[in-house]
Amino acid sequence: MLQLEKFCYYQHLSLSGGQERPIYSCRIVDIRGTRFHVLSRIQDAGLDFTGRTNFIAHHLVFTPEEIRQFPTPPVILRHWPGWVKSWPKEPQMLENEAWDDLTALAGRSNVPAQTWQRITGDAVNGFGLLEARAGASFRVDDQADETILELIAESLELLEVRDSRRDFRAAAWNYTFTTSMQEQDNPADFRWRCIHSDNPAASRFSTPDCRALSAIRATKWTGEETAFARTGRQPPKFVKLISDKYDIQEGTAVRLEVTTDGVPTPTIRWFEIERNEPKELAGKSGTIQNLNPEGRSKRYQVQAFNTSGSVESNVVGISIRAPLKVPALQQRTPSGMRPKSVVTIDEDPYEALNQKYENAKQVRKFPALLLLATIVLLMALGALVFFKVLYKKPSQVVRQASTIDNAHSKTTTPDQAPPGQPQIPPPIKEDFVQLPPPWNKRSIGVDDAKTSVIFDMEKVAFVLKGRGTNINGKSDSFFFVDQSVSNDVTFFARLSSTNDEVSSRRGIMMRKSEKPSAPFVFIGLSNGHILWFQRATQGAYCSLPYDLPMPQLPVYLRILRQTNSFSGAFSADGTTWKNMGTTNIAMPDQNYLVGFAVCSGTNKVSVNAVFDQVSIPPTKQ
Repeated sequence: MLQLEKFCYYQHLSLSGGQERPIYSCRIVDIRGTRFHVLSRIQDAGLDFTGRTNFIAHHLVFTPEEIRQFPTPPVILRHWPGWVKSWPKEPQMLENEAWDDLTALAGRSNVPAQTWQRITGDAVNGFGLLEARAGASFRVDDQADETILELIAESLELLEVRDSRRDFRAAAWNYTFTTSMQEQDNPADFRWRCIHSDNPAASRFSTPDCRALSAIRATKWTGEETAFARTGRQPPKFVKLISDKYDIQEGTAVRLEVTTDGVPTPTIRWFEIERNEPKELAGKSGTIQNLNPEGRSKRYQVQAFNTSGSVESNVVGISIRAPLKVPALQQRTPSGMRPKSVVTIDEDPYEALNQKYENAKQVRKFPALLLLATIVLLMALGALVFFKVLYKKPSQVVRQASTIDNAHSKTTTPDQAPPGQPQIPPPIKEDFVQLPPPWNKRSIGVDDAKTSVIFDMEKVAFVLKGRGTNINGKSDSFFFVDQSVSNDVTFFARLSSTNDEVSSRRGIMMRKSEKPSAPFVFIGLSNGHILWFQRATQGAYCSLPYDLPMPQLPVYLRILRQTNSFSGAFSADGTTWKNMGTTNIAMPDQNYLVGFAVCSGTNKVSVNAVFDQVSIPPTKQ
């Protein structure tokens, strides 16, 4: 509190003929080795009964762990409706605030850069602010405070393509600024300093290179940056996946090439498909050269993804022929003369002798091959009987797939994307079956279009593709795959693969009913974090009591119910659990719902998720 009071000052410019205006700022404060991000809004509050001037200073303080789930600072300063405009009490720390409106702003997009387009004539000039040196000053007499914040917000969102190695939302919090410098300000607090000429601080903080904010121009940009600034995000679109050869002899090199567009530039993942099993290949660009496929045929497919969506290419098939062998030739010679053999350049003179030896071995192998074929036939018949039983009772298989000690299961997981990139499941196999009972699929607060779920019998895994705007606020909108349970249970599942849409959520849930406003608890992933969400009563606002940075996939999730007490936890290995909190909810003892919940943050794009190692045993008392 004492540190915040150092920022509580306001120059009443009307006393010297100037104009009163609110001041918005973003600072980074170090307190005993811990960094905090402080957003401040300070405004004039008129005169009190003694004729003294007054002002209101409202501050929001964030830790580095919290900022990823929220929008960038200028968006909060410009659009959050919770800023206090009047305050009759003593200074105090506000508690029990409702942050739903703040979280909801995270889905707000500031591209294309329409304000830069309107002010400067070209949206690309938004990169000019990013190019300005640290500590630069800008004259803003010709711009409203709201316009200044919009310009800064658009420039910070352009970081997504200017500095693609980092999460632009987290990086944006390191760009400190103020919309109007005051005489008591420490200039080292701000990277960008806006100056009004009617403020006495203008002459003190003006630098030799000070210019109008509206006069900023970018000096360098790429084609991707131009498209991002002018048109905004665009999901990937494939033109075609092609190969320079489709029928080759074994040992021949192949070149595969795919053309795709999208903004930001999509990341490419290559897959080789054999017997419906996808295997990821090295390479992230649009071309793979000198590929040497082996076998008799191979199929290839590509996935492209960016922050706006993902798409799969057409499948390219390549037939592979065995190397051609040319038999040895002999010349006819007159009687009594020794024949001469004529051999092609690549032919082995001892090929005929070797062939005879191989034929003799094949004859000796015949009884053994007959015995082997008999054994294979018996195993195939046994497997057929097993899968018939499995298909008739899929729910039992799911229940037995993993136990409370399921961390030591050997279930195979899909290939993982490289660290720091969205997790995209491989192309869906063709031998999946439909959802087994007692599992059901339903869309909560959204229609069924663009949602699906299939069940992988081999890996005992649920593959979801769903959408919806959010699991948040007073009413939810998401895709739910669930079953009805009773009494106390412990719900385990492993999230082994997913793609990371900007505002998506995917995890496990216990829910009172399918009503969008029903009470629930949810633990899952969103924007690189583990979230523990809850709605305690029907139609109440959701609360987010705890969130932590996410470990690398796969991640184990757990919800435990004991009467009306619900607790959530997650684990990186299935053995060491991190508790996320406990809450009390009046949930019915009979026929409440447990299952997998996913939403993409929008009704236009779906999010994928794969859940396996599922178990719903009764809770031990």
